[in-house]
Amino acid sequence: MNRELKNKSTKLYDVGGWFIIAIVFGIGIVGVIIDYFWNYLIFHLSLRRLDLIIPLGKKIIYCLVITALGLFIDWLYYELVWGTLSVGPVRIEAAFPRAGSEPVLEIITIFIPMILIASVNYIVSRLFLKVTNHEGLVISIIMGVFTAPWLIMVFVVTKLFT
Repeated sequence: MNRELKNKSTKLYDVGGWFIIAIVFGIGIVGVIIDYFWNYLIFHLSLRRLDLIIPLGKKIIYCLVITALGLFIDWLYYELVWGTLSVGPVRIEAAFPRAGSEPVLEIITIFIPMILIASVNYIVSRLFLKVTNHEGLVISIIMGVFTAPWLIMVFVVTKLFT
């Protein structure tokens, strides 16, 4: 019996290779990279507005943390407003089961992630960058407004991709 198993082999064939990997994983990775650089740009401009000089290493780490937390906030925003959030046995239905059904209210919901993103930026800037209260507020307001998931809201409310 062992002799029969040793003679058998499995052949794996490449059916698309890097093209399939790029389609499945590449779009998400490119989106995260673009989001990181957008966060970095807005953060850099807010530092210039305040005439603050932060070392490059701290800026990179700050933007990595903010990007990770921002992606989580964006995902949570989408799931709670239009999707159905399911975490284990917990299931929370969407506030608007049909996208675009109440556009004015759906547009107003953008303030939820704006406030959360601004809060996260304030906390991280105060704790990690050791900026003053005023500087933390300016950074958090600029980041909250300009890095909020506006595109998610616009695409869903206008039904651009449906």
